[in-house]
Amino acid sequence: MFYTILDFPRGQIFLAKSEKGLSFASFIKNQNRLKEIAQYFKKKSIPLELDRKKLLLEERLFQHYFDGKKEDFSALSLDFITGTPYQRKVWLETRRIPFGKTKTYKSLAERLNHKGYRSIGQALSRNPTAIVIPCHRVLSSDGSLGGFSAGLELKEYLLHLEGVSVLS
Repeated sequence: MFYTILDFPRGQIFLAKSEKGLSFASFIKNQNRLKEIAQYFKKKSIPLELDRKKLLLEERLFQHYFDGKKEDFSALSLDFITGTPYQRKVWLETRRIPFGKTKTYKSLAERLNHKGYRSIGQALSRNPTAIVIPCHRVLSSDGSLGGFSAGLELKEYLLHLEGVSVLS
């Protein structure tokens, strides 16, 4: 698995990909998070190799996104190395939410013919590819932010970057 660490205006993102596609995109809040990520790959017996050249496309797309330009990341193949079939179904449906648009947890559950919209939030909390699977675009039914594993401040930042105003 090849990886790199990208800087963005609010911190850093750890990106990892296999020969099949992007497997991991996670915000690095602090050094402990970096250790957690390394431990995650070690536990799965997946060796990591630092190779920025292998992630040039990803780096370009993320930079484009953080410059505030419309980016849907559809040029990226994904290689899920984690997730249940249900979680993957939720992630793929979430990936269809366009730049600058939002959905609710409830509307995603309805699109998936699933009664429990809280399970949508649980699946999204395990999203392995932040921004590419745009879980930040999923809001509570009342239009408020809901949850976000990287923190609500970052979720609000990403939505504002896309031109979305939300209830705080």
